[in-house]
Amino acid sequence: MRVWIYSRLSNDDDCEMNSLLNQQEICRAFAERQGHKIIGLSSDDHVSGMNFSRRGLNELTAAVEAGRLDAVLVKDLSRLGRHRTQTALFIDYLREHGIRVISVTEGLDTASDEDDLVIGVRGLMNDYYARDIGKKIRSGYRQKQREGIVITPPFGYRKDRNTNTVKLHSEAAETVRMIYSLYLQGFGQKEIARRLNELGRKTPAQLRAEQCGREVRAAHKTRDGHYLWTYASVKNVLTEEAYTGVLINHRSEIQGGKAKRLEQTEWYRHENFFPVIVETDVWKLVQQRLKERARPANGNRSKHRYAGLLRCEECGNVFVPMIRYWNGDRRVEYVCKGYQRSGKSYCSSHRIHEENLDTMVWEYLTAVRDSRIKEREKLVKLQKMWALRKPVLDAHILLLSKRIQEWTLEIDEIMVAKLNIQSAHKHVAFTILHKHS
Repeated sequence: MRVWIYSRLSNDDDCEMNSLLNQQEICRAFAERQGHKIIGLSSDDHVSGMNFSRRGLNELTAAVEAGRLDAVLVKDLSRLGRHRTQTALFIDYLREHGIRVISVTEGLDTASDEDDLVIGVRGLMNDYYARDIGKKIRSGYRQKQREGIVITPPFGYRKDRNTNTVKLHSEAAETVRMIYSLYLQGFGQKEIARRLNELGRKTPAQLRAEQCGREVRAAHKTRDGHYLWTYASVKNVLTEEAYTGVLINHRSEIQGGKAKRLEQTEWYRHENFFPVIVETDVWKLVQQRLKERARPANGNRSKHRYAGLLRCEECGNVFVPMIRYWNGDRRVEYVCKGYQRSGKSYCSSHRIHEENLDTMVWEYLTAVRDSRIKEREKLVKLQKMWALRKPVLDAHILLLSKRIQEWTLEIDEIMVAKLNIQSAHKHVAFTILHKHS
């Protein structure tokens, strides 16, 4: 058979016993003993078996759709997945394509009816194991949160890997103090971001990329690749209470695969945990001003027809509505959010008036309406034409049906006559043989 080797290693696996190389060697040796041809292999490293969105599985699925294999080899069924429902669905998907799953160390084969019960029990055991491990990990992590664990400190701090303590990052801490100072001087978040960009101050995403050697998440950059401070990144600094020395853990929990925000009474607060960058009184004053300057909620603002529907082709940001007054007239125009908040270094000045959008939409709807009217007229003409031809066609169908019946009877008569002739020939031959004998 043409076989595909799949292996997976999760964070809680024994890396020595269950290493990807070890899994592949076990499957490779099995394939050689059985005389199977290995046509490909894929793997997923440090990926939970409860998650079926995996690069290795995607490669396997592509090979299945291309009809390249007859069977999938895994060290054991838990390597394929630990979620019993998702694993069963994936096995059924492979069966529909005529592909078997062979568990080498367990001696199981999905092509064997006798193994179905064992495969079902294995699926339950793997699912229970994964959920039990997950519960223990979450419980242990929550205990560490109570004790004051910090994995990634906020912008302004760095974690010493040798002592496992959090220390000030001098350059970032200076940027934090600058942001608070400018805000208290009356500068808005957009203006603060512009000044930081002019001064070339490193952004949180830039420092994180330098520390990790790669970008952890998507970052705002100029068209020539320089990192940018934005309205949002400045606001994140202004609202971060950690700069007063407080560590807050357990703000959210994963429930049903989704993060649920918890009430403040359920948070774990640890006072005097971080080195202080901003005094508590200063931080509280900033929060008060942020609240005073906050824009009203959506329910208190006028709605705009095209809000959230337009996106900049150049930078990917949405277009935001802006109200302009010109010679006493009020008009609404939509502006690229990237340009509006970060300036021309981030994107070009793209804008469009709401009246122009209304005209374009009306012209499109009118064209669609006219097109549908013409199509309806064509359908009505066709319907009338077929209605006129229907009696003629019905009569022709009836005539053909009668001919078919006649030909059917004629064929039956020919077959009966042929059978009678064959029977007569056999009877004559039998009589001649009987006389000679």
